[in-house]
Amino acid sequence: MSYAGTLPLFAPGPNPRPPALPWRSDDFTAVDDRVRGGTSHSRIAIVQYPSQSRGELVFSGFLDTTTLGGSGFASQASTTPPPVTLAKTDFSGLRLVIRREPNWSEPSPIPPDGSNPGGGKCPVTSFVFQIKTEKPRRRPDGRRESGVVWEWSFTVPQTEEAMKGSRVNPVLSNEEFWVFDSTWKDFKPSYRGRPVDKDTAGEFRPEQTYEWSFMARSNFQAQSGPFALQMHSLSALPLEDQFQSTYLPHSSSTSPLPVKEESTLDAPPGNWVDEKAVLWIGWIAWALTPDEVLQKVGIAWYPNREWAFLLPAWSLFVVLAVYAIFIGFNARNTPELEDISNVTDSVQNVYRISMQDEVHLFEDEKMLAHSLHDIYDLPPTYVSRQIHL
Repeated sequence: MSYAGTLPLFAPGPNPRPPALPWRSDDFTAVDDRVRGGTSHSRIAIVQYPSQSRGELVFSGFLDTTTLGGSGFASQASTTPPPVTLAKTDFSGLRLVIRREPNWSEPSPIPPDGSNPGGGKCPVTSFVFQIKTEKPRRRPDGRRESGVVWEWSFTVPQTEEAMKGSRVNPVLSNEEFWVFDSTWKDFKPSYRGRPVDKDTAGEFRPEQTYEWSFMARSNFQAQSGPFALQMHSLSALPLEDQFQSTYLPHSSSTSPLPVKEESTLDAPPGNWVDEKAVLWIGWIAWALTPDEVLQKVGIAWYPNREWAFLLPAWSLFVVLAVYAIFIGFNARNTPELEDISNVTDSVQNVYRISMQDEVHLFEDEKMLAHSLHDIYDLPPTYVSRQIHL
């Protein structure tokens, strides 16, 4: 998925395009309605298979409305700061890219009467991206006190018709991804799920982001059941006068902004000449110029010019030898596959490995069925290439 016209904040790892940070499941903490006696739950995982989705973040869980009398929420919060300061003077909002078909489906029992699981009227399609600009206070019993949060709500459309009333960017969305664009005005103050007057909440200051989170909530029994939201990337949208791309702000028309393309005809004279080409042409001219020509122009003495061809030829052999030595050292230092023992489960909890087990972990199909081989757990010598998105 292209990041043209945006500044990526979080993206699939392990080496996303700078300044983005890779998605990591251990950056998140569950904040579900279980803190109030509910039964909703959520979790975060990193996709490993298939390869085209590797490194993407999955927010999944189950939203229940029956335990707390119609209300319920499940969320995952992170205090990892964005790689850049989200100042309003530099950015106009955020862009969230979501995969249309998640690679993970949350298991859920089907009620005997065929109703929607969890007691809500509809399946979970509406989500909230929250930003807290202040550190939550703690009660004497250790629980966090509720405070004002800034929320951006978006709904994942289930049909093409539903896309018209959603926050989807119709220009950039395609068959694989939904692209949701927001402005800072889309973030509304809220307290425990209820709107707060802006005069009471004060000004939204995204540059003071302390905590951000993904949330699924019942909206007072409007939705419930299993959910899975697979995020590809979270990016910041620069102000219109600070980028040259086809970024489409939410409040603009459906036609892309014009992009000014620089022409090579406008370049100053001489810029097209490559210095390396000039040096190479001079090198070849010196090597091939006959001796008579050199003597006619007054060059009476010069060293043997055979080295002009021998030096590049020997350099090629040196480069090949360096590659061979490098590959040899790596082949010698690469451990066998049986030596890998740090396998994690779906939430990246490391399995305890016993050297006394008769069956190796990689041969135990029952254990492997409940595990994910995390990309960050691979030994460095197994990495043969880096993909920069």
